[in-house]
Amino acid sequence: MIKSAQAIVRGGASIIMLPLAALAPFAQAQPYSTEWTLNTPGLGCSICTRLTRTGGSSAPLLDFTVAALFSATNGPGVNQWAFGAATEAWAQPGSQSILVALESAVINEEPTNPYPKIANNAVIKNRADGGANPGQPMNANSIAYWITAQPGTGFERGLVFHTQSLLATHGRPVAIDLSDLSDAQIGAIDLIRIRKNVSLRYDPATQQLVLHIDPTP
Repeated sequence: MIKSAQAIVRGGASIIMLPLAALAPFAQAQPYSTEWTLNTPGLGCSICTRLTRTGGSSAPLLDFTVAALFSATNGPGVNQWAFGAATEAWAQPGSQSILVALESAVINEEPTNPYPKIANNAVIKNRADGGANPGQPMNANSIAYWITAQPGTGFERGLVFHTQSLLATHGRPVAIDLSDLSDAQIGAIDLIRIRKNVSLRYDPATQQLVLHIDPTP
């Protein structure tokens, strides 16, 4: 008979493991699952971590301080989905709540810090860090940001800037910045692809935006 797991209580935080019987349909996946039902005011975190570095290398930008790392790997011959992390924020029937599935924040308290502050870094790799370059990008059908929805629903707005979201200490703030690319690089991409054969492009010769229509979509 499968017994329920015991509750773990440490330092005032309660983490209640799901009964193992409830995990029976997923037994082959050997999951680890936790559930904590909160019924008191204040902050509730199922997983909360704070990592503070107080020492390290003498030279700058050599050490990494990572609060959490989630890695999902499918081995050779396994042609399935792999999610590094999946986060969901739910409002059940009868709940009127602000829903934030993922908040990615950078906090800089040093006014002289000249290095970039990046809230979200979308990275694609074709090898492990430090591995040899395989010589090909392996980026077919790659998407940096993908907006999707279930059938029957969808986002009203795709990208929204809050009233206090853009502020530059030097010069003007930028909503979309391609200035790190050369004119030749910008000229080789579709800035906006409206249809398969209709796109907004940048002409390096005239430095103007042009609407390009390919007669053979």
